[in-house]
Formats: sequence, C-alpha cells, structure tokens
Amino acid sequence: MDELLFVDSTFEKDNTSRYKLSIQLCLDGFSFSILNSENKCLALFQSKKLNSDSENSSIDVLKDNIRNCDYLNLTYEHVSIIWLTKKACLIPSELFSEALATDSFQLCHPILKSEIINWNECKELGAYIVFALPSNLPVFLDSQFPRSEISHQSLSFYQRVFNNSIDAIHPKVFIEIYDNFFDAFIPDSGQKYFTNNFSYKDETDMVYFILNIYKQQKLNTEYSQLHISGKIDETSKAFQTLKRYIKNISINSIENESFSKNNISDSVYNQFTKLLNPSLCE
Repeated sequence: MDELLFVDSTFEKDNTSRYKLSIQLCLDGFSFSILNSENKCLALFQSKKLNSDSENSSIDVLKDNIRNCDYLNLTYEHVSIIWLTKKACLIPSELFSEALATDSFQLCHPILKSEIINWNECKELGAYIVFALPSNLPVFLDSQFPRSEISHQSLSFYQRVFNNSIDAIHPKVFIEIYDNFFDAFIPDSGQKYFTNNFSYKDETDMVYFILNIYKQQKLNTEYSQLHISGKIDETSKAFQTLKRYIKNISINSIENESFSKNNISDSVYNQFTKLLNPSLCE
C-alpha cells in the first residue's frame, strides 16, 4: 500500500520544471520527495512493500509502480536517484579501475546474472563506492528520468558525516538505519576510517551490533558520540536501550525550515533524511 504523506498547498503540478525530485529505490519499493527552488519540501511519498514472487518480478513491479505514479511522470529541473542496497564495497580512488571494481566486488558479494555493478566517487572519502543493481534498471531510469544519475545510499551518508567535525581523541560514530540493515561509519583524523553495514532482524539485533562496534573499535561509551539517522525515533526500544549504555547519543533531525509541518511529526520526517537533503538535488 502506498502512502502520499502530504502535498503542500503551494505545489503547482503545471510548473514542476522548477522543482527538484529525489527518489529512493529498492526492490521492495520506492519513496520520493519534491523540493522547490528554495529547497522547501512540497511533497513526500512513501511506498509500502511491493508484492512480488522473485527478484526478477520485483524489478518489473517496481517499474510498473513508477510508470503509474502521476508525480513521477512530470518534468523536473533535476532528478536524483538513490539505489538502496547492502551489496557494496569501497576502493581507494588512486587504485580504482573498472576491472578492479568488478574483481573487488566479487570478493565481497556474488554478482547475479540479473545484476551489473555501478560506482560513485566520494571525494571526501577518497574512494569509489562500488555497488550492484538490476542490469535493466539504468536503461529504464534513463528513459523515465533523462539526465538523472544513480547514487548508492552511502554516498550522501559519507558526505553528510564529513560536514561534521572529526574528533581525533574520541571518534564519533554515525549510523544510518533502514528497514533491515544499517550503515555505520567512524571518521578518523588519520584517514583510517571504519565503515560497514549490518543486517538485523529486530531492535535487539540492532543494539547488539552498535554496542559491538564500540567494543571492537575500543571506543569510550562516555565520550564517543553516537549520531543516528533514518528509521528510528526517541520512543523506540532501540534508542532507549542505547541511551543506557552510551552517554552522548542523538538522532539527526531535518532542519525545520526545509519543510512545512503538515501535521507530520519530526520523527516521520527524519526517516527521509536523504530525500530531504538539498545537496542531493543540486
């Protein structure tokens, strides 16, 4: 079931060429936001899980749902597309090549016959993010959204982290949470970064993996700050449990000026950090 969270009263369907569209896709569904030239959110849409029997049928269902969504058949000034997947690896920029990207990726993940690999350069990290996606998806997206580019979800995550100051004494831990996995990143002043993703079944799993990061990286739970974004709020069991063990913990919030309230709580908006990030739409 799809849910149009809101459409602002100032949204003009006949003038969308002035707006920016940001879409987050995965085989389970998609979400999108529409921002105006002042980076105010005018529309926010969340797609529930799409029903399909296999990975091949999932991509067909995803395409059909995009084709049948009125808001995704309008003309926009700029379109950014985020592909959500755990299947990714990093390669230092100075070593990167297409051949190495394929070889390195296969050391970490299997490449299915229905998949190809793609990559984004993250200059802040000094590395390329190599990731897998369905082989027929880029052609479809190029026809549906001409001149758009596909990025892995971790690209904006890393870029946002590097906008924060790096603590050389007590490293900060950054977590971005999705439906069944989360990305983790610890920046380091000596450029020896920690980055990984973790699958979880429930909130207990999530808490265990986060606390284990602190343990394995020998971080002080009293001084190393934990910054969380994505599908979590302060009332959740996971957040309340983490507060018992980590002194400095916060949920990254969307700045109020980027949206109208529309009777939607901040915790709901905070699930769409990427889609409401103006830098994605530049």
